[in-house]
Amino acid sequence: MDSDKQMYDVDLDCAECGKHISQLPFQPSGDRPVFCSDCLRAKRQTRAPRERRMYDVDLNCAECGKHITQLPFQPTGDRPIYCMDCNRARRGDA
Repeated sequence: MDSDKQMYDVDLDCAECGKHISQLPFQPSGDRPVFCSDCLRAKRQTRAPRERRMYDVDLNCAECGKHITQLPFQPTGDRPIYCMDCNRARRGDA
């Protein structure tokens, strides 16, 4: 696990095996079950990979103007949409 990732002190039990959990990399909201790392790893290995749904769109990138025909989410119109290259550059992955 990344050592500079913020950890939250908690006092919970794993929803699967009952093992005590004292730290998590997120603040639990209380509305979803929390699993220990062993149970979470086992659940991820047994679950089928999800197909990423793509949405057909007819938009232009807010940065470079490139035509965009598909997105991995349904745009709501309240935020600018960027092409893959501009989105990567904005995140610093370029």
